[in-house]
Amino acid sequence: MKFKYFSFPKDIYILILIPFKIIYFRQKVNRIGFNSILSGLKEKSLTETADKGFLSKFNKFYRTSTFFLVRVFKDPNPCMIRSLILYGLCTRYNIRSSLMTGVSKKEGVLAGHSWLEINGIPINENRTFINNYTIIYKI
Repeated sequence: MKFKYFSFPKDIYILILIPFKIIYFRQKVNRIGFNSILSGLKEKSLTETADKGFLSKFNKFYRTSTFFLVRVFKDPNPCMIRSLILYGLCTRYNIRSSLMTGVSKKEGVLAGHSWLEINGIPINENRTFINNYTIIYKI
């Protein structure tokens, strides 16, 4: 059975796994901080390039994590946790990717954003939106 990019029962593990990953990374960020997590991730060297099969799986993880973060956990800024989850997925499959963190100042207010790039291309992000951010950290 297919439903919105998902095949059931094959993809049911994604719907089960993502809430636990969200809880794990939220607790980890609260306990040790985002900067400590990023410095720990910096040491990994990834070698593979993403193929069509991986990008399909990546898209499912992206959609599921966004759904749970926004709709279930009511997170107004889901980008940081989502980026950590997706970077973990890339690391698991040894896919060469970059976790980007940037800041932007709009009307005197400082805003931050995190996203992933695979092969130098931002995945599921608006290029115009990202260009407004100054990259402060790249893994």
